[in-house]
Amino acid sequence: MRTLQRAAFGFPAAVAPAGSPVLAVLQQESTAEVRAALLAATLTGMPTQRILLKDLEANLDTRAALANYTGEILPVGTVEFVRAAMGVRGVPEPDAMGYRPVADFLRREIRAGVLYELKAIEEPIFVKPVATKSFSGFVYDPRAGAEHTEYQAEQLAAIAKLKTSTRVWLSEVVEFVCEWRYYVDAAGRILARARYDADGADDAPEPTAEVVQNAINSTVLYLEARGNAHPFAVDVGVLANGRTAVVELTDAWAIGLYGHARTAAGTAWKPQDYIEFLQQRWRSIVAYAQLHAAKETAQRLVEAGAAADAPNKAANLRSLLGNPAGAVVPS
Repeated sequence: MRTLQRAAFGFPAAVAPAGSPVLAVLQQESTAEVRAALLAATLTGMPTQRILLKDLEANLDTRAALANYTGEILPVGTVEFVRAAMGVRGVPEPDAMGYRPVADFLRREIRAGVLYELKAIEEPIFVKPVATKSFSGFVYDPRAGAEHTEYQAEQLAAIAKLKTSTRVWLSEVVEFVCEWRYYVDAAGRILARARYDADGADDAPEPTAEVVQNAINSTVLYLEARGNAHPFAVDVGVLANGRTAVVELTDAWAIGLYGHARTAAGTAWKPQDYIEFLQQRWRSIVAYAQLHAAKETAQRLVEAGAAADAPNKAANLRSLLGNPAGAVVPS
């Protein structure tokens, strides 16, 4: 595996040589995604740096080394890990994709709300955070004597720590007999797909291809209309009534890789192709942030210029009105 010059704390030199390859900043844990990134790095000569989440969040030396690294990076890991990398690099987290782009393909009622509303709910309801992964979506069951799974108990403990004003999605409870993830590029092409419902029946029907592609096309059009087309994933399943329905949209900056993902040709998705998928999204996030920052800077300069020019405008107005220098001129 290719490595760059090492500096203190194990990072490459803060100033990357011109033309240096992208530095893969990988979370120090074993997941299919991290393993794929390591294999891709081995195959392509991409330098890597392994970091523990706790160090990325709290170790000042580690944070300073990553902040001062002048080359291009690609963070790979959990939502918490990539979110921390965004913070260190000064990259704003993108807004969650939500449900609006695929509203016509949900096959169930979903509305926006806040956690406080759960106090008044009497029947089971599916609740999911609006912000990416502040907790995981689950069925909230307020009925007396309701038995909670270990997973539900974990999510109840998680939301108990959040403000009651935390924004959430509230959905009627439905039954999916299978669920699939489709990894999609910015142009709407399906790169790979994987079934991920571990408990589903092996003979469950697959989602209807036409519905899947229509949901993808709708999402691409939505993003393009906002000047922000980018890779993403769409989770689609089949309901107990046989209808194909979108489960959710997921942005491609901390998406998670199902190791058994297959391409349209039926072959295993190559690790280097998956990492390229992540890299395209990360670059679009950085570019969008830079464009937004440039616009804000330009606006501040315009406002500063207008303020600096105000005395000249007032003097010119006084001259035109024949007023003395000390006259009050409305702004």
